[in-house]
Amino acid sequence: MAMEDAPGDAAPAASRARYSYESPWPMYSLAWSAHLNQAQAPRLAIGSYLESEANKIQVLEVNQENQKLECVAEADHPFPGTKLMWRPTAPETGANFEMLASTSTTLNLWRYDTEGGLKELCKPLANARTRGPGGHSPPLTSFDWSQVSPHKIGASSVDSTCTIWNLEKQKIETQLIAHDKAVHDIVFSTKDTLFASVGADGSVRLFDQRNLDHSTIIYESPTASPLLRLAWNKVNNNYIATIAMDNPGVILIDIRRPSVALAALAQHGSNVNSISWAPHSRNHLLCGTDDGFALIWDVAEDPAISKMQGSRPGDKTDGPAPVHWHDCDNEVYQAVWPTSAPDHIGVGMSKRVDIVRL
Repeated sequence: MAMEDAPGDAAPAASRARYSYESPWPMYSLAWSAHLNQAQAPRLAIGSYLESEANKIQVLEVNQENQKLECVAEADHPFPGTKLMWRPTAPETGANFEMLASTSTTLNLWRYDTEGGLKELCKPLANARTRGPGGHSPPLTSFDWSQVSPHKIGASSVDSTCTIWNLEKQKIETQLIAHDKAVHDIVFSTKDTLFASVGADGSVRLFDQRNLDHSTIIYESPTASPLLRLAWNKVNNNYIATIAMDNPGVILIDIRRPSVALAALAQHGSNVNSISWAPHSRNHLLCGTDDGFALIWDVAEDPAISKMQGSRPGDKTDGPAPVHWHDCDNEVYQAVWPTSAPDHIGVGMSKRVDIVRL
């Protein structure tokens, strides 16, 4: 991918949507397929955000004839999906379907193929150990699908636990109390047995699956603000990014130097809703903001500084600015940087999805 840098006081590079899709309902979750067949058009999944039990998942693909992003499959979903994620590795040779996972009060697995559409792969996986008096499990806030062991999914919950599921056996492999309060996100390392989580107690905690009796607190919010999302650098496993509730920007952490933030990326005081590292670069981080921008930062510009504060995208600034930006005109809830198409990003708003070519 040719990433345009912003030398000196030059304005960062802007981009326009290559494809857009208007959803029929308010949406929240967004995922980009990991299939690596370059002959295929981009494939995305989106989930509705409706205040009822009846919600939807749609699969979107680019129609090659009219070059438009269109819905090709739809399925009912219990409650709004807190996250969607396609199996992170390409389908096995000869396989004619892909797997998609989603979370709400349960972990749900789906099978998608062009002929059969989107169908449940198995019964929803519920955590029977933590069910309430009414028989419902506590809401799952997020999950991650291990790239090292694709049969594993780790899910975080409002009940302060993290649960590792074995998909082949459709059983819980392990469950642990990860935080003192609700756990908001979980993410696996791409190279080893580590995973990390963030929660309402304002901490980032590091776990090793070989010894889950202990965890390491690698960062705590100075103001005890809840930490909402977590992203582990896909190329440089030393870097983790997180975002804090009602605090602008993104916090960068070097796991080799715990307890102290490496840097904070901020842009005109905007709060960040979603973060995603580049799949092919150790230095580029994508952020979706509440004031309607998708911003790409180059964290290698000066990784030792304590704060990187820019002005509005396109304006001149005395400090480092994002090297790339996309104006969405609406609050960005999801920003994804797919491994299968690293020269594109996907951006999700309340009722629109943009595919942006960088």
